[in-house]
Parts: sequence; C-alpha cells; structure tokens
Amino acid sequence: MPQPAHRLLENKVAVVLGASSGIGWATAERLAEHGARVVVAARRLENLEKLAAKIDGVAVQCDGSDFHQLESLAKTTLERFGSLDVAINSAGVNRPSPIKDITPEIMEEVAGVQFFGATYFMRHFGNAMVESGGGSLINVTSATAIAVPLSLAPYSGAKAGVNFITKIAAREYGPDQVRVNALAPSFVPTAMNGFGGMTPIDEARVEIDEEAPVAQGFLDETPLARIITVDECADVALFLASDLSSSITGQVIPVDGGNHLCRLPNFGPPRRRSQ
Repeated sequence: MPQPAHRLLENKVAVVLGASSGIGWATAERLAEHGARVVVAARRLENLEKLAAKIDGVAVQCDGSDFHQLESLAKTTLERFGSLDVAINSAGVNRPSPIKDITPEIMEEVAGVQFFGATYFMRHFGNAMVESGGGSLINVTSATAIAVPLSLAPYSGAKAGVNFITKIAAREYGPDQVRVNALAPSFVPTAMNGFGGMTPIDEARVEIDEEAPVAQGFLDETPLARIITVDECADVALFLASDLSSSITGQVIPVDGGNHLCRLPNFGPPRRRSQ
C-alpha cells in the first residue's frame, strides 16, 4: 500500500479489536500506513487473515465480550512485541428494539460486547500499557449515545456508559501516561448498518445512494451536509493514536459532520399525537 510522506506511528505497536470489517478494518489500514505494527482481532478469522496479509499484520481470533480472551490478547501482544502503544476497540453489535419489546437475549448480546466487553478491554489494555510505559487507548462509541435515538436503547445506552467510563479510565490511568479517549461516529455506511441503498465496495467501505431515505435523513440533519466515511473515522483514530494528540485524554469526539448539533432522523413509526 502507498506510504505517507510523514509516518506518525513508526515502529509503534497497535491492536485493533473489531477489525474484520467497517471502521475497524479501515482504521487498521490507516495505522499500518503510518508505520505501526498492527495486531487485528475479531471473531471472524477469515476476514482478519485477509486484512493481516494486506497490511503485513498479525491476525488473532478474539471474542470482544470475553474477559479472558481480551486478557490473553493484551498479554500475548505485549509478550510478542515487547511494547503496546495503541489499542482501539471498534467491536460492535446492534440489535435495534423499542424498550417495550426488549428481551434478555437482546440486552445480554448487546451489553456483552458494547458495555462489559468494552470495560474489560479498557482494563486489560490499560494495564498492559502501564506495563509498557504508556500509550493511547481509543474506544469507538457512537453519536447515538450523545443525541437521543428511538429503538436503540440497548446499543446507545451501552455506548453512553462506555463514554462515561472512558472519562473515568482517563483519570485512573493518566498518572501512568495512558491516554483514554473515544470517537463517536454518527451514521457511517458499513455492512453493519443494514439500511437499504448501500452497495459494498470492500470489507470496510460501502457506496451509498444519497437518494435513499437514510442518507436523506442524515444529510438534512448534518451541518456539513454529507455522509461520514469509515476513512474519516480512521483519520480521527490515527490522530488520537499519535503524538499529535499527546495532551488529549478523557474526551468523546463526535465524528459526525455536526449531526450531534441537530437531531437524529426518525425512521420509526409515526408518533401518536394527543387529542
């Protein structure tokens, strides 16, 4: 792959969890372009191996909700490379449901990855970075945890919890020079979104028809009036991973074209009006 003139992560060691598609895949590509040695992790090993071959990285199968698998991922990375500089959690699962229809199965699946797993990730990788002498830990959360969506209580509620724990982790790990931040994308076309009007380009990128209802809804509610891409999310992750952001910790950065200043489009059933 083409190399940038100035590489921001030369000889740094990075782990990207949730790298088998979407934002995680694009972020792993970007870190490798800037000189990082990248460990890519997720449940889908076949996709990971394809990405690892592309970026000369290391693929590790890992369940992002499993305490012990996350612990092993952090420890083996540190043992293999002797350092750990960047850890990015882009693992995600979404099961939309209005609150009236939520089941234990929905909550357990979503919270297992989005809340419990994210907290375990901060624990294990924060501890490994302390041992390594410091680093940058980044959670990929969501603008839906800043604005107020419909039918996303499991997903957005978990992401909102992670936004807050990110700030706690920044305080707790700060004295050991571990920075902890989150980037919070709005609607980004990926295979996970599942809306109509999208055509896959590769494992990370999707071409979207701007006439599709979901695109029109976000274009209308986004000051920059354009759809955010996985590559723009990867650029913000690169900034947070690099020394360009060496003074920044405990922040949740919307990557949304200003959508959080407006509102989330409503794609649910019409609201009943009182008589």
